[in-house]
Amino acid sequence: MARWLTLIVALAMVVLGVIFSALNANAVPLNLYFFQLDLPAGVLVLTALFFGCGLGGLFLYFGVIVPLRMRIRAQQRDLVARQKAASSAASTSVPA
Repeated sequence: MARWLTLIVALAMVVLGVIFSALNANAVPLNLYFFQLDLPAGVLVLTALFFGCGLGGLFLYFGVIVPLRMRIRAQQRDLVARQKAASSAASTSVPA
């Protein structure tokens, strides 16, 4: 069910993007210092949105997800070390 919902939402986004591009079909100059491009306004806006989402995703990944994964790995190593220490302490203790 979730796959179908994802597919429907993705298809709706594609349709909205095509409609947005069709409504903003007039050419807009984009000056990139060394050269100039004349592209439709819809294409420029959707491209900027795509690159902005990608850049935000990279910042999120390297700023939040990677540090959390490193923290989880460190805690897992600490847990394994504590379990080994507890099992070795339990095996060396003399029952009363």
